Amino acid sequence: MDLPNCLDCKYSDQGFPCHKADGSFDFVKVGQAVVQYGRTFADGDEDAFDAKAREEHAWSGDCSFEVEQDYPHLLLPLVVAAMDACQTPRDAAYVAAGLLENAVVKHGPQLIDDIEKLAAVSPKFRYFLSAIWGESRTDPAVWARVRTAIGTEGVMDTDGRCPVESALAVPLTDDQAVKLMDERVAVAGAKLGLFYRLGNGQSVNGPSRPSLLQ
Repeated sequence: MDLPNCLDCKYSDQGFPCHKADGSFDFVKVGQAVVQYGRTFADGDEDAFDAKAREEHAWSGDCSFEVEQDYPHLLLPLVVAAMDACQTPRDAAYVAAGLLENAVVKHGPQLIDDIEKLAAVSPKFRYFLSAIWGESRTDPAVWARVRTAIGTEGVMDTDGRCPVESALAVPLTDDQAVKLMDERVAVAGAKLGLFYRLGNGQSVNGPSRPSLLQ
């Protein structure tokens, strides 16, 4: 599998923190780091700023940007890994507005089939998808399919810039959203054949699918 080769990793002493020991891409580690990095942006609350955490997880910003730009085959499993690292609605909003929105905007035609498959079986995936913006930058056919895939129940946001019919949308409460974070989208993806099932050494749908479950 073709892996990111970021400049900072090539020419600094940090190595490639996105790689596992066997040289494969560590979706779970990167997804967790993306969420941890997002938590260092504390809505303008300077007292909550964690400079140490920002420095520790900053590499994930460069890594995810590289994936978004040049490695679309890694993008959806990375989005899912980040989703499954989220614990709060704020975590979810950060991933939706970043990785997921960029995936749809930049690589929607390539990813829309798998996006629809996940949305059909995962309320959590639909919840994240309901909060993306970027209609003017997205393939119109992709945006229409995303809108249909989300529906109107259990959404994150009723903002008119999201791919949701605002007048009909039924948003989750914060308590409902926190409970939804317990769902693992990677499990749904594995059942669909999008990701490896780890533990038995066998893939669900061929050797080219990425490993996400552990």
